[in-house]
Formats: sequence, C-alpha cells, structure tokens
Amino acid sequence: MFTTGWLQAFDACAVAVQGNLVITTPNMHFVPEFHHFDEEDLQARADGRFGVIDCFQWPQSYDDAFCHAVCIPRKEAFPFPHPLHWAWFTPSQDDLKSIPGNSFPVGTLAPDKVDGLQSLLKLAEQRVRDYRKDQPDRGQIIYSRLLYLRHAIARLKSHPLTFRDLLIFVTDAQRLFLDIYSYIDWVLVAQPCTTFGVRHEVNLGWMGGFAQSSDICEKLFCAGVPAWYVRASAYIPPQMMVVEPVLLTRPDHIIIAMYAEGRKIRPFEVICRGQGGRNRHTHIRRLYAGTTHQDPESDKSSQPSSSSSRPAPGPKLSAVGKAPKQKGKQRHQPCESRDKWKDPDTPFLPPLNLHWEGAMKIVVKDESRVRTPYVIDRGYRFPEPALLLGPKLPERLQLYLANWLAARPLWIGRVDHDPPCTYPTPQLWRDFLGSVPSVQPQSSKGKEPDGKSLTATEKGKRAMRDLFGDDLLETQGDIFSPDGVVEFRGEQVSIASLATPPSLLVQKITWELFELGFRYELRDLDRYLARGCWNNDAVGREQLLHSIFPGEAGLVMWSEAFPSENYGLWNNTLMGCLPYLENFRRLLCDWDDVPPCLLTPLTSDNFTDTYSWEVRRVAATFYVQTFFDHFGRPPIVPHSLPMQS
Repeated sequence: MFTTGWLQAFDACAVAVQGNLVITTPNMHFVPEFHHFDEEDLQARADGRFGVIDCFQWPQSYDDAFCHAVCIPRKEAFPFPHPLHWAWFTPSQDDLKSIPGNSFPVGTLAPDKVDGLQSLLKLAEQRVRDYRKDQPDRGQIIYSRLLYLRHAIARLKSHPLTFRDLLIFVTDAQRLFLDIYSYIDWVLVAQPCTTFGVRHEVNLGWMGGFAQSSDICEKLFCAGVPAWYVRASAYIPPQMMVVEPVLLTRPDHIIIAMYAEGRKIRPFEVICRGQGGRNRHTHIRRLYAGTTHQDPESDKSSQPSSSSSRPAPGPKLSAVGKAPKQKGKQRHQPCESRDKWKDPDTPFLPPLNLHWEGAMKIVVKDESRVRTPYVIDRGYRFPEPALLLGPKLPERLQLYLANWLAARPLWIGRVDHDPPCTYPTPQLWRDFLGSVPSVQPQSSKGKEPDGKSLTATEKGKRAMRDLFGDDLLETQGDIFSPDGVVEFRGEQVSIASLATPPSLLVQKITWELFELGFRYELRDLDRYLARGCWNNDAVGREQLLHSIFPGEAGLVMWSEAFPSENYGLWNNTLMGCLPYLENFRRLLCDWDDVPPCLLTPLTSDNFTDTYSWEVRRVAATFYVQTFFDHFGRPPIVPHSLPMQS
C-alpha cells in the first residue's frame, strides 16, 4: 500500500523513459516496458504463451472492449501454494501420460495436473454463480467462457494428444480461467470504483494497464488499478510531481524462444501480425483447437490447414455407394465393389440397429438429389469398419487391425481438434492400414515415385506421411512392434493374436468405428446445415451436439471402459434415452425440411414406447437422407453393442 495519497493521476510516483516516450504511474513503484506500437507476430512460444505481447503475462494498452484485462491476476502475487498458482504452471514432458502399447508420442495430461486445473474450474464456477446472482441480467458471455473451460479440461483429461498440442491446450485453459476471473473482478470490484474524484487503494494483485489518454489514466487510478500513463515528452507538464525516476522493468523472465522438439524447431503458427490494441486482444483469446492459424476476419475456406500435407486424391464415389468402374487393369481393390448401403456378412461386425438399418434401406438414392458442387468434405473421418475387415489373408487382417489400434489414439485426437484439410479416401486408408512395420516411415527427401509405379511399401510410407505429416514421422519408427502389444480401451492386445482375432474383440473395435464415424460426420454436417447457429453461438451449439452423447469428453471416446449395455440415444430404458433423443431432435430441427414429427419437444408426459419408436425411426431416416443429399454416399451409422457372450 502506498501513502502518496497526494498524487494526482497525472503525477509520477515513478517515471521512466522509453525512446521518445515518457511513462508515468501514479500508484506503482515500477514502470514496465511498453510493447504496443511496433508490429509484432502474435505467435505461441516454447511455453505455449505469447511472449511479451501477451496480456495474460504482461501489462498491455487499455482497450474499452477488453477493459477487464487490467484485472488479470499477476503471477507474482499468487505463488504456490495459493490455489491460483495453477493458472501459470507449464507442463513438462513428464506430464504427458503415455498410452501403453502405443509407440506414437501421444498421451493425456497427468492426473495431478488435471486435478490442479479442475480446482481452477471449481473456483471459476463458484465465481460465475455468485456473479449471476449479483447480475441476473448479465453473464451469458462469461458463462460461455466457463463452458469452454469445462470442455478444455475434459479434453486434457480424456483426449490423446501430442505434447505440442497438450502444451497449448493447457495454456488455453489457463487463459480461459484468467479471462473469467478478471472479467468478474472488473464488473464487481473495479468498474464500480471508476467514479472520478474518489480514489481507491491500488490492488497489487491486478495486472494493470497502459493508458494513452488522461481520462483512461484517471479512470484506472480511481479504481485502484495499476496504471501507467504513456505520453510523448512534449506533453509532460512542467508542474508534474515526480517521486522517483526509475529504470524500465524489462520482461526478462518471459519466454520468447520458439517451441522445439530436440534440435528441431517447430514453431506454432503466426496468428496475426500488427500493433497492440483491440485486434491483438481479440486474437489472443482465440482457442488453439484448429483455429488459431486463421484470421477470424478472413474467409475460412481460403486458409491453409495446420496439417503438414494433404491426402492424395482417390476415386470418387458414385451415388449408390460404389466406386465407378475404371478402365484398365485393377489390382487388389475388391472392397470398392461392395454395396456400402448394407453390412457384409461377417462375424466381425456388431449387430445392426433396427432404426438405422431401416433408414439405410429406404433412402432415396437418386443422384439428382445430391447437392453439387460438394461443400462438405466427403472423405472418411475414420476407416470404414467393413474396410478394416477387407483382407482375406490372416496376416493382412493382422496388419490392418494392428496399424489401426496403434494409430487410433493419435488419429482420434487429430480429428477432434485439428482435422486435416482433406479427409482420407478409402484407398488412402487401405494403403495406410496395409503398411508393413518393417518400413521406416520417414519423409522422402527426393522426388517421390510416380503414383502408378509405387510399391506396396512406398504406398504405405506415403499414406502414413499423408495422414500424420512429416514432422511427427521423422521422429517415429515403426508404429508397432510385430512381437509387441497394442491397447484397446485398457485391454492389452498382443499383435500375434490379431492374425486370428477373437470375434468379440473385433466387434468392439468396429462398433467404436461406427460410433466415431457417426459422431464426427454428424458434427461436420451440422456445422454446414446449421451454420447460422454456429456463427451466433458456437459454444452453445457445441454443447448441444455433445449432449446427444453420454460422458464429459464431447465426441471423443477411446480410453474409458467398453460399455456393457446400450446407452445414450439407444438406452434400453425409455427414460434413459429421453434426454439424448430430445437433444438429437433439437439439433435436427435447425436443418431444412425437418419432418413434422420432430417439431414437438419430447417430455416425460408424451414420451411413450410407441412415440419413442416413431421419433427414432423418423430421426434416423431424416438423417440418412439428408446426409446422402450432401455427401453423395452412405453415412456411417451407429450399431448395437456386441453380444458379450
């Protein structure tokens, strides 16, 4: 606490010179270096934060649209063991909990670190509850940030991530918490104290900010916010009171080095470049999950993907779900001739769901219905379950299953938070799944062979690079050891056993592929058909999508125990499926040409066995037809759980 109560907002408890600028403060004893007028890249550094231009690390210029940034807590004011210290911890490689039996460098955040972030979530939830009681007419924006924080922590707990992604997702969660905390401090504490003439004690726990006008400086000074007034030397009044000239405090403790893995520099994308101000405040709050490389004002479709390469184009599908016949000799492509509108006869697929089976049978496959040119990527988010079972030779089936189980955690995480610019075709999936483990999948420095002359080994290597990128594979050898093990939902599976795999195990694997394919195709279709809802309230729409499925991890499912009974939309009990089916109905109601049956909300009063059957039948039929109309191929649809005995 300072006793220099006689100082005015334009006086200097401390003063420093930075170039041709004079920076004064009426309520602090130090002057931080000002980073504002130079054009700088907004780019995550080695610790996942944004260096000296990061408002969550260093004071920035005040902006009316982000006035609460001046109330961001300062790290130095909340050291361990204060509960807030979790808002600044930086994960290390030791905090990446690896996945047993998987040679890809992916994992989840260590449980103790998840617990630390969840303690921040509980604190934020309590503050938001108190805030909404005090401000009943406000709070929707901050509540949206809270929902994002919940999902961010659930992702760190449950999703398979590379360390590079995990680092950014941790700092995303920390920034979300600090944004919530500072917003509520501003509205409830600082803003009511901004009345001119009444000065409050400075809060040393707040970040503070730079003022470029006398009104803003007075406003911050009265509210007890650390304030630094920036002026050219020509505008310093001769009668200004000065307590102490000081040297600039420089941000020497802030990391500015780029992210590296070993000796390889792998910098994060540059989000934007420019001076400080509103644009920088806006971009720094953009969440990493596949969007931070894009300017929010630009056309999304014109931006490059963060993936390192694009999958090679494959054969286009005809409307009836079969690949068109090609002239010339075809080699080893029996799977493309099958009818994709029905499951092949095999003991390795789980039982059909009657509603989805019926919908697949009655869909109108008239090619004139298909909307072209295609707007939504028609590739396959995950391997088709039937494609996984395509090989007839035991050693080939072993390869397909082992390659998928080894790559599964990494690919699930990628589809969820950083999808490729083009999803794989069936042929690309086939090339990858059939790749042999004796090949070192490193990037090719020379010219690649022509596609027509590629050997099976070269096809496998190229497919792996197309799916996972050069950067990851340059440090990666075989994705599994032929005499090793892979993991599926906590179960250790020996590679050798996959040559003659138990049918129940394969049914579980393919059931999950059906479920994942459905979830992420539903997501992408909804993002197009209900794009107005996503533009107006992305977090609300995402929450609605996630609420169709049980669990806290959103659409992701990979590490939890395999379910023992049908759940969610297909719960065996009437009331058990009600909330999930109602949320599915609500989502479909924002699409065009929704059937009248789906317009009535489902409640415990009107939800009978007969009505439940009808709603599920209509919803499945509407989804399958709408999917065909926009993708020109059959959708991946859910199946019933495998029989456990």
